[in-house]
Amino acid sequence: MIEQRDLNGNLVRTFKSGRQAGRILKISKTEINEAVRTGNSFKGFFWVRKNEAPPKVLVFDVESSPSVVYTFSRFNTSIGINQVIRDPIMLTWAAKWLGDVKIMSDAITPKEVLKFNDKRIVSSLWKLFNEADIVIAHYGDKFDIPLLNARAILNGLPPFSPVKSIDTKQAASRHFKFPSNKLDAIASYFGVGQKIKTDFDLWKHCLEGDPQEIKNMEAYNIQDVVVLEEVYLKLRPYITNHPNLGIYLESDKMVCRVCGSDHLKPEGYYRTQVSKYPAYRCECGAVSRGRKTIYPKEKKGNLLTNINRF
Repeated sequence: MIEQRDLNGNLVRTFKSGRQAGRILKISKTEINEAVRTGNSFKGFFWVRKNEAPPKVLVFDVESSPSVVYTFSRFNTSIGINQVIRDPIMLTWAAKWLGDVKIMSDAITPKEVLKFNDKRIVSSLWKLFNEADIVIAHYGDKFDIPLLNARAILNGLPPFSPVKSIDTKQAASRHFKFPSNKLDAIASYFGVGQKIKTDFDLWKHCLEGDPQEIKNMEAYNIQDVVVLEEVYLKLRPYITNHPNLGIYLESDKMVCRVCGSDHLKPEGYYRTQVSKYPAYRCECGAVSRGRKTIYPKEKKGNLLTNINRF
């Protein structure tokens, strides 16, 4: 954000960027940006960059009930819709803002679970999603987020505000060859904690409305989030499709695309088929490249490239 202030320091107007200010006021965006950098006045005004707040990154996990069905067989069976007694509902959720100590959670009550009514806890998680810029979950793109969407629409809620998603299971599958991509297994490889051991009886007793078992489920869910955050931080430098935090931080300096730090060191170059860019390593370990090519223009004409035949 760029603030236009008079010479007494009073706010006159706010713009999204120097480009927008230049376009609207019909003045040079380059000179506006230079005035921001130097602190000198330009056109009778001071121009001040107001950094945006860091993105709100939500680490979360959801636990749902199993389906309740009629079935004749326990093996290789297909369940028809007329055999379904109850579809899954949300039992608990747990979440925390990345880097924050506080863990938030909510659980269905015994009365609600016996009525298969999860609207209250679905709504409370939906509100958190509406505050978030980025959400992190293990298998979140295939389970947690679709489940929230399904329960939200069935409970009469509109779509939550747009968010970027990071799925740590997808990241593990894409970038590594771990023996297992389960959250508990990855946490064990890294030595960053373990999930609480449990079995199917926990879900069964929750569906029966057992208040203590519902509390146990919530505790299980909370521990998952603690472990998930640690696993994410370990994986983060390797995630090549990580949302670019530089978009959220209007910094005068280059910042790491995955953690937002400006503690960067030059580290060689990144080359495409037709250009060359400076590369930088962050203190978090991630490597990024600049957006401005440093390949000489006069030499680009000598480059050959491939022909797509099909």
